[in-house]
Amino acid sequence: MKKLTSKTVTILLMVVIFTFSIAARAAEVQGNQYGHVKQKLHAYFEQLAADRIFSGAVIVAREGHVLLKDGFGLADYDAGEKNKPKTVYGIGSMSKAFTVMSIMMLEERGLLSVEDTLDKYIPGFTNGDIITIHQLMNHTSGMFEYINDPTSTIWENGLEKLALYHTPDQLLDYFIDRSPYFAPGAQWSYCNSAFVVLGIIIEQVSGMTYGGFIEKNILKPLHMKDTTYDPMVLDLPRQAVGYNDVLTDPPCAAPLLHASVAYSAGGVFSTVEDMYKWDQALYTDRLVSFETLNKIFTPGLGDYGYGWFIDTLDIAGQPHKQIWHWGSTLGYHSLISRLVDEKVTLILLHNTNAPNDSFEDQEIMRHDVYNILFDPGFTAAKASPGKLEQQRRTQPQEAGKIL
Repeated sequence: MKKLTSKTVTILLMVVIFTFSIAARAAEVQGNQYGHVKQKLHAYFEQLAADRIFSGAVIVAREGHVLLKDGFGLADYDAGEKNKPKTVYGIGSMSKAFTVMSIMMLEERGLLSVEDTLDKYIPGFTNGDIITIHQLMNHTSGMFEYINDPTSTIWENGLEKLALYHTPDQLLDYFIDRSPYFAPGAQWSYCNSAFVVLGIIIEQVSGMTYGGFIEKNILKPLHMKDTTYDPMVLDLPRQAVGYNDVLTDPPCAAPLLHASVAYSAGGVFSTVEDMYKWDQALYTDRLVSFETLNKIFTPGLGDYGYGWFIDTLDIAGQPHKQIWHWGSTLGYHSLISRLVDEKVTLILLHNTNAPNDSFEDQEIMRHDVYNILFDPGFTAAKASPGKLEQQRRTQPQEAGKIL
C-alpha cells in the first residue's frame, strides 16, 4: 500500500474543507430561508388573532422541519387562557381517518374485507346486502345522513339531543329505517351515518370499544398522549372552550355536542402536536403496509379515498398533490392539509366555528400559508386578511353545519 505524500494529504484536506464549506453554506441559506418563512407565518397568524379571525393552534412543517408551532388567541376568553400547541380541541371529521385506519388494520389481520356487505354485521338496512365497507368508507353508500339532514329526528327538539350521551345503537336508530338517497355506488355524498356504522363494525369484529381500539392500535404506538375518544368525559385536561363567535362581547360559547353523538364519525379530541405525529406516521408503514396506505389514498368519486380527500391544489401557478380533510363540530373547526410530494403539512385547530363561512376562511388561510412557503415574492400585503374579516354572528349552529 502506497504512502500518502504530504501534497496528497494537503489536497484531500482542501477537498474535505471545501465540501464542508459548501454544505455549511447550503444549510445557512436554507436556515435563512426557513427563518424568513417562520417570521412571515408567525406575523400572518398574529394578525389574524389580533383581528379575532383565527383562534386556535397551528403547525406548519416542511420535510421534517417545523416552521410554525404555536397557539393564537384564547382557549378560554373568560379566564384569559391562551391557546397553545398542547391545547386540546375537537377535531370533528378529521376523526374519520382513524376510523378508516382501524378498518384497514382489521382487514390486514384477516378479520374482515372491505368487500364485505353491511348485512354481514348489521341486519335491517335497505340495500344492506349490496352496500360494502368500501362504499361506507368512500361516501358512496347512499345511506341517509343522521346529523346533517334537517329532516333527521335528531333535530326534533332543536339542539337538545346533541348534548345527550348516545350509545352507538341509539345513533343507529336515527337512520337504519330511513330511505336511502341513491343506489350504492351510484354517486358520492358525504355521509356521517356510514362512519357510525364503521365504528360499530370495528367494535363487533375487534371485541373492543371504538375508543379502546384506536387507543391500543394507533394512539399508543404513535405516542399521541393527548388524543382520545372518550364518550364519558365532557371536559378533557387543557381542552379549549368552543365558541360560535369571539367577536361578540362577551364571546358566544357554543352549545354542547356530546362526543358520543359524533362517535366514530367525528368524536376525537386532539392537539396540533399529536396530529403532526399522525401526519408523519402516514409516510411510513408503522401502522399498516404501504400497499394498504395506497388503498386509503386512492381517490374515487368526489376526489375521496378512504377518509381523505385527494386532489390537486394550485399554488403560485404550480400544481401540488394534496391529501386533506376538514372537521367541524359545535365550537370547533379543523383542517389537516398534506402536500405529499413536498412533505408539507398544515394543521389548523380552531376553538371557533362560525356557522356561515368557516370553510371559506380555512380555504383562504390554506392558500395564504402555501403562498408564503412557495412564493418568495409573497408578502403580507398580498395575503387575504380582508377576505377573512368576519361579520358579527350570534345565531346558533344549525343542522347541516357539523361533522
